[in-house]
Amino acid sequence: MAGKAMIRRLSAILAALCLLMQHSAQAAPAQLRIIPQTELRFGTFAVLDQGYRVVGPAGNVQSVGVFSTTRGDTGPARFTISYDRGSNSRRVLNLRIQLVLAAAPVVTQGGITARLTSYQTDLPGYASLAAGQVIEINIPNCRQRVCQRTFHVGGRLDVDRNFGGGTVSLMIPADAVLISVR
Repeated sequence: MAGKAMIRRLSAILAALCLLMQHSAQAAPAQLRIIPQTELRFGTFAVLDQGYRVVGPAGNVQSVGVFSTTRGDTGPARFTISYDRGSNSRRVLNLRIQLVLAAAPVVTQGGITARLTSYQTDLPGYASLAAGQVIEINIPNCRQRVCQRTFHVGGRLDVDRNFGGGTVSLMIPADAVLISVR
């Protein structure tokens, strides 16, 4: 009798271990994310009636009708596209991702109107692009669990001033879709 009880106990323990191993062997679902690292910064400036400022993906700044009031507060946005395959497999993957930078909303505040236009990136083949244009990003030879690509985005801020002034904060809406994993 004691032998049968021991066998039942061992069977129950083995069944529990099998379930645990089966559960831990399942891979997490693959996941694509676009992560904003820094915002596009146009700095602090004054404008008499209208002007624009361009901040390039490398951080270069060009201003027309805009007068800087501080230094060092401009810079491009930085995004990271991250693909987590969901497992620790070392199989080589070649990823194709479509990215779209949508139009930022027009901001009207305190007597000024601001529009973000003319995106610029440091991605090969996409030095300048329009809002809504599809960008294709390739991440070849992905061998680790998480593969990433970081890139910078610049743009042009057009400002019309009727009176007053204010602080303008614009986010760049971005969306990414995985179109191919080979």
